[in-house]
Amino acid sequence: MTAPAVEETTASIAARSVTPKPARLRWILIQVAAVVLAGVVWSLASLAFPSSTLPPPTAVFARLGELALTPGFWSAVGITIATFAIALVICIVVGVPVGLAIGASTVATQSTRLLFDFLRTIPPIAILPLLLLVLGAEMEMVLVLAVGGAIWPILIQSIYAARQGEALLVEMAKSYRIPKAWFIRHIFVPGAIPFVMTGLRLGTTICLLLTISGELLGSAPGVGYEIANAQAFYDNTRMYAYVIVSAVLGLIVNGGFWALQRRLLRWHPSVRGEARS
Repeated sequence: MTAPAVEETTASIAARSVTPKPARLRWILIQVAAVVLAGVVWSLASLAFPSSTLPPPTAVFARLGELALTPGFWSAVGITIATFAIALVICIVVGVPVGLAIGASTVATQSTRLLFDFLRTIPPIAILPLLLLVLGAEMEMVLVLAVGGAIWPILIQSIYAARQGEALLVEMAKSYRIPKAWFIRHIFVPGAIPFVMTGLRLGTTICLLLTISGELLGSAPGVGYEIANAQAFYDNTRMYAYVIVSAVLGLIVNGGFWALQRRLLRWHPSVRGEARS
């Protein structure tokens, strides 16, 4: 490789690795403006309704600050986070290996397609009365509900991940007698990770939603129960405070997942293109 070519390659890599500061600043300003606009709309809407029905954001955040000083608040948040984390781990440990194993076999893929399409269309909330009858309003009930709804995108995307391998690469590996362990590590896994990560992104969001929904509708301990309890006593300020907490949990979970995805897929064109924008 000639010296000009080396200089050109080095310059192009440096240009891709640096995100333009004006673009990043513009992105931050847009996000801040959207939050401010949402607060203004909320304040105006609270003027159109009685304060007991839709309290202003200042009252809600003040109540949230008061709740944050109580042990019960952190106990509810901790239970929700623990339930969500356990359910997500179960989905990953079960969904990814089973999906890859099924996707590796054409017969298994075709024979399970109808069954999976039937099961994943059943709304998890529809089996809530049965879960309450069998397990009661406990953490185990919420776990089963969250796993039953969040495992499907992880499982299906893992099947796609195993099926997406290019036939040319497989034939090349056979022709050159590439060791199977090397093929799995350097060809199969890098090709499967983007599909699996897509399923994990969908499954993570569904898992958190079902965790809070199960607590809310099933009266199980957690943030969802606190929302339902505040609504039952017509304490709307407290109810909206816990709704904000659930939204913040969603932001933290999504932000953490995106950071993990950018780290694992830093070699992928989608992540590299995102870093250049």
